Amino acid sequence: MTDAERQFFEQLITAAWPLSWQAAFAIAAVVGYFAWSRLYFRVVDPIVRARVGSALGTRILWVPRHSASYQTAFESGFDRYHYWSWGIEAESERTFLRDGAVALLSFLCVNILAGCWPVAVFLLVALGLEALSYVVFVPACLAILAIYAIFWSGRYEVTGMR
Repeated sequence: MTDAERQFFEQLITAAWPLSWQAAFAIAAVVGYFAWSRLYFRVVDPIVRARVGSALGTRILWVPRHSASYQTAFESGFDRYHYWSWGIEAESERTFLRDGAVALLSFLCVNILAGCWPVAVFLLVALGLEALSYVVFVPACLAILAIYAIFWSGRYEVTGMR
């Protein structure tokens, strides 16, 4: 092995934490993010929707956006696929601004705040503390991206959404 190859391999596995800690943290981050994703939609989301709905004076539920089953004046026309989002239950209360506010709150509360805080913690530890080597960081990052795509992109359907 040449010096350049040896240096390259050392950089792949060099980090502030020992490799066993890195692997343990990466596994805990991926499993924890998966568990948080399941917990949020089953337990936390109904509470958040109830609080936001009471603040807006309406009942908020999960609706398939851009479909015939949810008629609303708030349509952008840019989305080419159906996705789950918060919506207003009573059709008579769905004005352009009100439904737009609920869609925006859904995006901010669910997709950004609830979906991204575990990713931010993982990236802070991995990049900010330089705790993970590339050998551990890249597979963990790919697994976390896959979990985000499954649960937080608007395609995940929880029992009771229909």
